[in-house]
Amino acid sequence: MIPTVPKKWQFVILSLLLATAMGIITYFVYPKFIGLVFLFFYIIPSNSFVPFPHEPAIIYYGKIFGPLVTTITAVIPTIIACIIDYAVLTPVFSRTRLSKIKNTGIYQKTVHYYHKAPFFTNMFAALSPVPFYPVRILSVASGYPLWKYTTAVLGGRIPRYYFLALFGAVLNIPNWVIAAFFLSLITAPLYRKLSKRRVKIPVETIEETVLESVIPMPEEELNSTIRY
Repeated sequence: MIPTVPKKWQFVILSLLLATAMGIITYFVYPKFIGLVFLFFYIIPSNSFVPFPHEPAIIYYGKIFGPLVTTITAVIPTIIACIIDYAVLTPVFSRTRLSKIKNTGIYQKTVHYYHKAPFFTNMFAALSPVPFYPVRILSVASGYPLWKYTTAVLGGRIPRYYFLALFGAVLNIPNWVIAAFFLSLITAPLYRKLSKRRVKIPVETIEETVLESVIPMPEEELNSTIRY
């Protein structure tokens, strides 16, 4: 018996296949638009857990293709990234040691405040320059519906994409400035992390890594939480 593929994964697979086919056609027929194909595939990891910022790419392609086309190109891959978020993190919070964190007071208090306005929280985090990782993880861990999460993320990302692309188009920012901006976004967090490194609990698994990013709890409570 062939297992049934969930609809959300059908959407992801179909979108990626169509994007690949369009990329091949574009390469041979409309090569000047191949940059939009690169943008499509770049937006997926840059909106998920790969530490690549989407801002420089949106600014760069906005300068080339304009804000409207750039924004439209980024919509579908953003949805794919949201689906991947849930597909990756849901098992982490339901089938691993990290599920124990849900019993801690600090987690329950955080989720309590998050649930006061989850849609607005997701949309604001997607629109603003604040770190989006904690909100993304809270959405999955607290069982917030995927379709609401995706809608909120699009509500924040679409205007963000548009204004970033408009910024690049209107100011015609030199490519070297965009490249320097990209490098600064990549290296600055790494530098801060290395400069502030001190003796902590060994982080040996993905579960503890995710935990550190969303709930910076005291060392004693963390030890008791992740202990077998």
